[in-house]
Amino acid sequence: MNKLTFEENLEKLEKLVKKLESGENNLDEAVKLYHEGIVLAKECHKELKNAEETIVKLMDSEELVDFSKE
Repeated sequence: MNKLTFEENLEKLEKLVKKLESGENNLDEAVKLYHEGIVLAKECHKELKNAEETIVKLMDSEELVDFSKE
């Protein structure tokens, strides 16, 4: 399975929220959509947290750091 980018996950999450907000889903569908949304939101949060940690390292570092090795 290919890992989606942050932007792709965010787009999927936005579409999912619109489906839920439409109110056109039965309860089972709504619960499945909600669960999928939680998974996507957690993945987006994880990616944002990693980006933040990288930025903090860059700001605190006085030398160049090769983050590709981490």
